[in-house]
Amino acid sequence: MLEKNIDMALLGHNYLSYLLSFDLLSKNRKVLMLDDERLKYGPLFGRQVCELERAFLKTWGEDSRVSPFINLDRYLSPSPLFFHVDDEMIQLGNSPYENLLELTRKLPLFFTRLDGRVAIECSDDFRDQLNNEFISFCQRVGQNTCRFSSLQSISLETFLNHCPVLVKELFLLFKENVNNIFKSESKYWEYKTFLYSAKGFFQSRMALKSSEIELFHLFHSMLSPFYKLKEDKINEELKGIFEERGGQLKRTHVREWKFYKESPWSIELASFEGIIHPQRVSLLGGIPEQLPLKVFPDNKCYKNVTTRISLDEKTNLSDGVYIMAKNSRIGTNYALIVLEKYGHFCQVEHYVLKKKGQKISFFKGELEKWLREDLRDLIPNIKSFKESGEFEFGHEVFVAEGVGGRIRSGIQMPKRVRIYDTSNPLFKKRLNNVYYFGPYKDSHLGLFSTLVDIKEAQQFL
Repeated sequence: MLEKNIDMALLGHNYLSYLLSFDLLSKNRKVLMLDDERLKYGPLFGRQVCELERAFLKTWGEDSRVSPFINLDRYLSPSPLFFHVDDEMIQLGNSPYENLLELTRKLPLFFTRLDGRVAIECSDDFRDQLNNEFISFCQRVGQNTCRFSSLQSISLETFLNHCPVLVKELFLLFKENVNNIFKSESKYWEYKTFLYSAKGFFQSRMALKSSEIELFHLFHSMLSPFYKLKEDKINEELKGIFEERGGQLKRTHVREWKFYKESPWSIELASFEGIIHPQRVSLLGGIPEQLPLKVFPDNKCYKNVTTRISLDEKTNLSDGVYIMAKNSRIGTNYALIVLEKYGHFCQVEHYVLKKKGQKISFFKGELEKWLREDLRDLIPNIKSFKESGEFEFGHEVFVAEGVGGRIRSGIQMPKRVRIYDTSNPLFKKRLNNVYYFGPYKDSHLGLFSTLVDIKEAQQFL
């Protein structure tokens, strides 16, 4: 029997919702999770994990005694990352040493000293030192951030204070060289395009320049081993623990909201249970644009248009994730393509600028042309491919260029995200006790900052 009077309604069924729920359940809160298909994270956000996020999640699991997070490695699959930037292919996702070696080969200016020497040694001792110190650093920072940090306390110093000398020297060199690259407006566009595409992929943010903390997170993501999370598998394990601890899960749609004095009063479900009364509501997904709610500020952002293709002929293209970007597309309506190849099939995500009244039929021809051009660049001998699925809008969101955030020594602090009730267009009401956790915030370090945000917020819910 579904409990009608609850402390927290979590809208969005994903492992991040479970993370928030376990802390609430430990305080004897009544928690209902609603699996509404209209609010989800996209195919990238939360499912792409680097070493910092891996250490954070495992620490959270240990502290909350949740075995799937303690044994997180059972749900992670190492995967190569291929950045196809203009005419260059950069393969990342391996060990820190292998990633650094690839970057110094393909984009040497990132790690070139003033004397012209590249900051890498081709020796077993250097390789072992970098790999061991980098992984140890990520584990240490992930643990400390999970247990002791808030978004406000995270700064470049937070990371550098834990940094081994070798990793710190590499970052400071990378930071100095990136700053020098951006001093020239007309040169080094292959470097700028790579940074643009990497920020989109790792940080859910479409921008050229970065604050110091964003640049460090990007540096970490570039050197880190890369994993794909088997979310369906871990969610199935988490569901049983969630229900054992007193949580309730309902797969249904929210039919109608009612608010009293700008706070949640009732939610009508599209199922026989009818109406529930939550004191608080948390939204965990991309943008709640299919619900009568609006997130403010209304950021400029890119959304994904998803499709699936099959390659008719055999190719030598390896399985993995491909991020395809060109300098001529930076800041345009069509920013980049992320393609995941498995066997002869490819899952394709086009990232297009979000506009009011947007319909795929308006630009379907351009999407097909864009895809053909990129596939020819990626697979020169390709003759044809077949679309095995329709173009559809997905749930991914990449915020573009921050709007009015104030820069501080730590993370860039955005305007506080506010939620409005838009069920009556004449009387939009700003809501209290309705929270949002996801990539639609001004400043973002991808999954890492959302994990810190959820961990911090649960203390006050």
